[in-house]
Amino acid sequence: MSKQSIYSLGIKTILLTDETSYTLGACAASEPIMLRNLSSGECTVSPISGETINGDSSITLGHEGCCYLHPSPNGTDWKYIHHNNPSFIGLPSGKGVGGSVTQLTSINTAVTLNKQTGKITLFAHDYSNNDIQSFTLNNSFIEENDIIAVSMRSGSAKLNVQVDAVSNGSCEISVGDIHNQSTGSINVILNFAVIKGAVD
Repeated sequence: MSKQSIYSLGIKTILLTDETSYTLGACAASEPIMLRNLSSGECTVSPISGETINGDSSITLGHEGCCYLHPSPNGTDWKYIHHNNPSFIGLPSGKGVGGSVTQLTSINTAVTLNKQTGKITLFAHDYSNNDIQSFTLNNSFIEENDIIAVSMRSGSAKLNVQVDAVSNGSCEISVGDIHNQSTGSINVILNFAVIKGAVD
């Protein structure tokens, strides 16, 4: 078995040339890494004993498959993003990365979704007269240096959505009327993505 370790765009990148399996180092002592499987077959990536990858015991990379792994704050669970193209470092895609959550009780109720990307279905609300409503998205992937992209999946052209604040483990999202017109009671649906950021 052989592998090569290089740095690409400041991220440690490990090229797996003929491995069928690869074991990660201790999560708490590691930096974020990119793995790329250059072997002809699949490669199973596993954490050390007692640790997980997105809560699972392993992930499998196909030929030319890539994944970005980020040590979580708890020090025992690696967070990962699959990529079809290794040049798109930090942009989430692939099976198991996303999820969905529905807001309960009120438009201001916090939601929790520990996924890199996701769909948020908001509680029904009538946005009118420049009405702006905010809620908290709790997400263990989010760190204060990250960029949270959020967009309107469905709702009303009269509305605007934005991220107001980002901290470790959560962000604040606001949805508001920008035309001073009533939308009627609607369930706005949002899409979001956590793009990993860094400070020099």
